Amino acid sequence: MKKNFEDAFMELQSEYVSLCLELLGNTVEKVYIYLSIEDKSQLFNVFVKKSNTIQTLNQVVSDRALLMRFLKLGTDDIEKIKSLCKQYKVSTPTELKMTYDVKTGGYIADYQYKPVCTDISSGEVFMKWVSLEREMLSAN
Repeated sequence: MKKNFEDAFMELQSEYVSLCLELLGNTVEKVYIYLSIEDKSQLFNVFVKKSNTIQTLNQVVSDRALLMRFLKLGTDDIEKIKSLCKQYKVSTPTELKMTYDVKTGGYIADYQYKPVCTDISSGEVFMKWVSLEREMLSAN
């Protein structure tokens, strides 16, 4: 059966979730996956909800070499998304924010197609998302 773009794109997103679960296992409640795919910036990073707190990977992964390999794999896989979009002649998103609920298997994704990192770096955008999730969690 021939895959359409949506199936192939969802499969790539599932690969990111699998990569995260391989690193983190079931030790976390939620996984937040960030991708920046802009001309001047490519970034892959992750943070998690664990023990009802929002934590960065530095707080949950003590093996620095493993963490660096994980981040490199995720960053390298951005090329798969770019290639897929080019193959199907569709716009490549400039940003993907994916949230995976480990307990329920629920998945939410938000895509941007306009530049996000015009006056701010992708790292700063990522940290703003971390801060926002922390604020929302503490408000509940």
